[in-house]
Amino acid sequence: MTTDTFSPADRSSLPWLRGAMFGVLSFVLTLFCLELIKVSIQISSLWLPTALMTLLVFHYPPRRLPGLLGGCMVGIIAANALMVGTAVVVLTFPLINLLQALLGGALLRRLLDREAPLDSLLGWSKMVVSVGIFTPLLGALLACWSLNFTGRANFHFFTTWAVSETIGMLAIGPVCLLWRPEELRKSLSQHALVETLLTLIVTLALSYCALRYLPWSFTFVMVVLFYSAVRLPRLSAFIVFFATLLMMSLLLALNQLVQYTNAVTIVNSAPWLPFLLAIIPSHIMAQVMHSFREEKKHISQSEARFRHAMEYSVIGMALVSPEGRFLQVNQSLCRLLGYAQSELVTMTFQMLTHPDDLAVDESKFHELLAGEIETYSHEKRYLRKDGGIVWALLATSLVRDSEQRPLYFISQIEDISDLKQTEAANRRLMQRITLANEAGGIGVWDLSLKTGKMNWDKRMFQLYGLKEEGQATYLTWVNSLLPADRQMAIDAFDKGIKESLPVDIVFRIATDDGIRFIHSQSTLVFGDDGNVERMLGINQDVTAMRQLTDALYQEKERMHITLDAIGEAVISTDEEMRVTFMNPVAEVMSGWTQEEAAGKRLSDLLRITHGSDGPEMENLLLCGLPHSKSVPELAEELVLHTRSGDCFDIHYSITPLKTLEGGYIGSVMVIQDVSESREMMRRLSYGASHDMLTRLPNRVSFEQRLKQLLHSASQQQRQHALIFIDLDRFKAVNDSAGHAAGDALLREISGQMKQHLRSGDFLARLGGDEFGVLLPDCALGEARDIAECLVVAVNHYPFLWEGQLHRIGASAGITQLSKDNAHASDVMAQADLACYNAKHNGRGQFSIYEAKLIDTLKPVLSQRENEQILPQQLSSQGNNSSPLR
Repeated sequence: MTTDTFSPADRSSLPWLRGAMFGVLSFVLTLFCLELIKVSIQISSLWLPTALMTLLVFHYPPRRLPGLLGGCMVGIIAANALMVGTAVVVLTFPLINLLQALLGGALLRRLLDREAPLDSLLGWSKMVVSVGIFTPLLGALLACWSLNFTGRANFHFFTTWAVSETIGMLAIGPVCLLWRPEELRKSLSQHALVETLLTLIVTLALSYCALRYLPWSFTFVMVVLFYSAVRLPRLSAFIVFFATLLMMSLLLALNQLVQYTNAVTIVNSAPWLPFLLAIIPSHIMAQVMHSFREEKKHISQSEARFRHAMEYSVIGMALVSPEGRFLQVNQSLCRLLGYAQSELVTMTFQMLTHPDDLAVDESKFHELLAGEIETYSHEKRYLRKDGGIVWALLATSLVRDSEQRPLYFISQIEDISDLKQTEAANRRLMQRITLANEAGGIGVWDLSLKTGKMNWDKRMFQLYGLKEEGQATYLTWVNSLLPADRQMAIDAFDKGIKESLPVDIVFRIATDDGIRFIHSQSTLVFGDDGNVERMLGINQDVTAMRQLTDALYQEKERMHITLDAIGEAVISTDEEMRVTFMNPVAEVMSGWTQEEAAGKRLSDLLRITHGSDGPEMENLLLCGLPHSKSVPELAEELVLHTRSGDCFDIHYSITPLKTLEGGYIGSVMVIQDVSESREMMRRLSYGASHDMLTRLPNRVSFEQRLKQLLHSASQQQRQHALIFIDLDRFKAVNDSAGHAAGDALLREISGQMKQHLRSGDFLARLGGDEFGVLLPDCALGEARDIAECLVVAVNHYPFLWEGQLHRIGASAGITQLSKDNAHASDVMAQADLACYNAKHNGRGQFSIYEAKLIDTLKPVLSQRENEQILPQQLSSQGNNSSPLR
């Protein structure tokens, strides 16, 4: 992991921007140090650029160093050029600084933890030795070697170079190493920042006064810096140290330090020595105080964790004195025993222990006190305040002081009452399982795959017809199998073992009582190492069930064959009217296969209507289970529409299915295809009510319709009209052209007349060449117009037969149907008489019935032999012709 230098915001900056930033910083630091040299006219006792580059090498990954170090070198060279000019040292000294920084950064990478470089005093010592002593000495040697070519190097130059590099590293090194987010948070908190600023101001002021006016001033400065080391966070303290060193350097360069007596000439001759005397103890003190704070923090955290673990633990915890008295208890233990904390601390564990468990508990307690055991754990019973008993798992250890004297016991008390109840329930469950196995005839077996040993319970011996005191082996089981099932059973168990799968098979065995069917189920048991150790299974005699299953299967097969062979559609449903079975006929008639229809509601599959175009059948039996056999009326013309759009005329029945107890479990619907019989009935009905030549209603249908109109005229005061039409010259065409021509003429004339009638009018052939027309809700005037149209249409109709044109005519008689004229025999006679009047007056016309026609036509009628007729007798004549003609 790499740690970028100084600021998180620096990570998102562009590489050239970071290099420029550190170049400017190097220029400022170099210029400051060179100004000190210029003022004091000697090599500075403080050199910071090398320390900055060293820490850049430590913090940043190698791929970023060229840009960063390049910027620093440009800043250092620029500052040297500005202060010194174009001398050779402008380039040689910065290069030596760069080599020293690369070596120092590499050493720091090897020696320090990148995440916590100054975690202890040892880490600070590694920094001092590596980049505070070793690399400065090496840099000084290189600098002297470079100056040997000019003959200017001396020991004073060597020591000054090395000491200035050392002091520079001690000044700025810890600040850069600790410039991390967690350290910044400690130093930049509101309280710490204010205290740091005040301490910095006071320290600089006191240090200035001491350095200017007090004897042994560096000792006083060291005392002031100790306060910062003790009081401030570590990063803040090192910042104060750095600022103080800068001020001391300025005072030294300006020769403002107090001069010592001749007795301390070494201090006057080596002014950098007080720097070290002031800074090194302060650094050590800061590191020691940091370690002290961290240790105190660790102890506080440990105490807090222990306190929280005890107070908020879900299990009971207690501190117990060597005498057995409770010193401290948590809330979980109080809830477990039902006592308050103030009550428990006045009691001993012996007072709360069940009498039956007290001896064992005290024995373990004394063994722990004597040092015979380190800890103990066992199950025991406690007495609750409410008189109840609670099972608990007690784990106890002893804490001793440095002289091995016992201080207190730490006890963990976990409630296991539920576990004990579960164990008791499991024992009862195992008893019930054993009883159930014996009652159900289930045998249990166990096969060890390592030893090959097989264990059978007594029920297994009974199933296989063996003596219970006998020994069962794998071969015992194999030899009992029928030869036809032996290999199948062996392969099934081998496959289960190899593939770690459960086995569920049925095989046959030979016993003294005959062949038995055995249902065997088994599973594998794995050891702690994950390998299969044994196979555990059960055997059950299913002979009776197998025989019953075979009988049911045979019965089911017979039923299916029967249902497939019959001609009706059969559909079975469950109690929710969902399809469970369909025979082939039902599949054809519904358009659904059994697989598609399975599980669907009957009402979703069958669409039944009243007639082919009528409304759908609203029958709740298609949606709910009937409680008795349901059969629709035979008169209902029900039509089943298939999925593909075909239709069947049907008759159906739905019969509920019941259990022995009378409960409903479904229903059976039987659908019969009655399309042919219903079509035959339609044809018979049509033939009885229609004229087969003209396809018009016949005389019977006409009289039924007439009665309906007469009833509405009488009961509802509605007016209708009746027209009686007789063809003229039809017999001539029939005789001359033949009966085929006469039949064709009747068909064509029928079609012509229908074209001139209203949609609700009723045209019928009464017989021969006679027709009747009923005009519902028609006034006499409108009936007259219709009759005129009919007569004209017939008179002008050209009938062409075999190239010869024939013309006929028609005569018509009209009578009104009203409440005063509501007898069928009367109105038929009246219309016939009116028609006769039209023929008498010249044919090819119509006539309206009037009462005076009887008197007018009486002389004419009397001249016709055997044709006397009274009006009231007209309706009783034959169907084929009128007696008037």
